[in-house]
Amino acid sequence: MKRMLILFSSVAFTFLLSCEKDSEPNCPPPTGEMIAQINDTIVWDFKYVYFRRWSDTEVADQWADSSIGISSEFTNAGCELEISIHFDNISQTLNQQKLVKRIFEDNHPSQFQPQSVFNTWNVDALTEKFDLYESEPAWIQLSEITEDKVKGIFQGTYVYRQSTFRFWNLPDTLRFNNVSFEAILFVPPND
Repeated sequence: MKRMLILFSSVAFTFLLSCEKDSEPNCPPPTGEMIAQINDTIVWDFKYVYFRRWSDTEVADQWADSSIGISSEFTNAGCELEISIHFDNISQTLNQQKLVKRIFEDNHPSQFQPQSVFNTWNVDALTEKFDLYESEPAWIQLSEITEDKVKGIFQGTYVYRQSTFRFWNLPDTLRFNNVSFEAILFVPPND
């Protein structure tokens, strides 16, 4: 009986050790950087900040060489997406650009203007959307543009868009004030 208990204990211990190794996430290395203080109380360290050129994707010709999209993603310790901020139709200029709320309607004027949206996620499912509040200053300004890097600063206030349920316990209004970022060119993985 004593041998059986020792054998069982060693098998259980080995099993627990192997499970612990499997549960350690293998997150991709960080790309870009953005540390944002929101409402003077919340700090998010976005580890994945990247940009893409519209000329590298299949989009309308009017955006082909002049605009970029910038995405910032905050992940938890298990490498699961929790928060994202997106900026689209950003001109490759060092001038400050006013941001507008993203509206998904055919031929809506916002489709061709610099725009932004804030989303929360549960792994890969969109849970909440916060729209840009256009009554407060909302802008983005690039300070450096190279082939593989874009640096800049942005400011904006996002308000919760009513949905059927709240997933995260965030305030209804999120204010980002003069947030610096460095975005790295997104290169799709080769399959």
